[in-house]
Parts: sequence; C-alpha cells; structure tokens
Amino acid sequence: MNDGLEQAKGKRNFLERLVDMIPGFRSFQERETRREVDKIQRDWLADQVDRVRGELQRKIRDWSRSGNLANLDLASSLEKLLDRLANRIRHADYGYTGVFDAVKIQEDELERLYQFDLALIAQVEGLQQQVETLPRTAAETELRSVLDAAENADRVFDERASVFEAVTQKGAR
Repeated sequence: MNDGLEQAKGKRNFLERLVDMIPGFRSFQERETRREVDKIQRDWLADQVDRVRGELQRKIRDWSRSGNLANLDLASSLEKLLDRLANRIRHADYGYTGVFDAVKIQEDELERLYQFDLALIAQVEGLQQQVETLPRTAAETELRSVLDAAENADRVFDERASVFEAVTQKGAR
C-alpha cells in the first residue's frame, strides 16, 4: 500500500512537489481559492437576483401591454430594489481575506458569513417563485408580498455587511 502512495507522489508534477516544499504555501493557496469561490458565489447570487428582476420586467411589460396599469408604480419600486440588491451583492467585500491582508477572518467568523449567504440564496429562490406566480394583473396584495420579501432579503444583506464590518474591525485591532 505504501508503494502505491509513493508511486502517486512520484507522478506529481514539479509544481505540485514544489508547493509541498514551501512552508505555508498550501495554506495561502487554499485562502486564495476561498476568495475566488466567494467571488464566484457572489456573482452567481447577484445573477439570480437579476433573473428575478428580468422576470418581473417581463410581467410589467405584459401588464402594460394588456392595459393593466394599476400598481405599476409598486412593481417599478420592486424592480429598482431588486436591481440595487443585485449590485450590492455583486460588489460586496469578499468573505475571506488573503494571507497577506492586514485583516484576517477566522473560520468561525467565515462560517457566520456563509450562513448569511445561504439565507440569501434561500430568499432569492423564494423571490423567484413569488415573481413567477404573480397573476396576469398587477395585483397590489401579491406585489406587496414580493416587495416585503425583497426588503427582507435586503435586510439580511445589511446584517451580513454589519457582521463583515465587525469582523474586519476586530481583526484590524
């Protein structure tokens, strides 16, 4: 069994062997990967919010074309909130700092940030379902319900931002 392990190690390329020889490099590489994954996840989530907004825009166009103009101002407010939320998510600070950054986010703090991210994903999925099931008319009750859900997602994002700020301030001390 040891021979198999040694054989596998022997087949690794030069760069992989070099990485193992440099103290701390693997840790650096893992942190940088986390930053990249965090950015990818954030872009993906912002794209999901944009999809919800796009679906809402289609509904608004359909309502307008069919002469259902009531509550379009409410629908427009919702559309603007979704646009703002997508941009806030897309341009948020990374949830993990690099190895050379002055501020270090610890694993437990990173876990808290990831919990906010998971909550946001669930809320955006709920928003998608709500927008998809909006009726053929711009009904005030349903629009207010979606607006409330979007405002709640925005508040969760605010809480995440507050946690991130507290963590970075703590790390800077």
